[in-house]
Amino acid sequence: MPAGVNAETAIVRWLASSTRDPKSAHRDWEDGRPAILALGVLFDAVKAPSRLVHAAVDSSERSAVAVVLGQLGGPVIWAPSTWYAILVPAGTAADWDSPHAAAMGHGTYLTVPRLDRVEPPGIHWAVPPAHARTLCSPVAVAQLLDLGHQSQGLSR
Repeated sequence: MPAGVNAETAIVRWLASSTRDPKSAHRDWEDGRPAILALGVLFDAVKAPSRLVHAAVDSSERSAVAVVLGQLGGPVIWAPSTWYAILVPAGTAADWDSPHAAAMGHGTYLTVPRLDRVEPPGIHWAVPPAHARTLCSPVAVAQLLDLGHQSQGLSR
């Protein structure tokens, strides 16, 4: 089996293990649907408005946004025209202090697309996971959101 297939399998298993019923997540992905995964176990998510991310990047062009989001260090999901879900370490939501986006943790859930969903239409990976357990830096996420806020000419 090629190395990429093993890595992908490890990522899928890791993502699915965030829920009480990993088989359900696998079934959803196999049927082409996104899975609903629990946050606060393996990872939290910062749900950032698309307009704020695009202001920080100074572009709404997918490839330009993906390059900048890739510098955050981990996976990012995009629901076009509405929000980005930036995956950060579990526990981040408890200490999150950026006023520009909500951090979601324990007791919340996130819609997560199949690994091969990397373009529209619909919810997809703006930055797919490269490895299991590799997540975005909360500090870098907060800095990106601050930049987007400042780029819109708004004060903190």
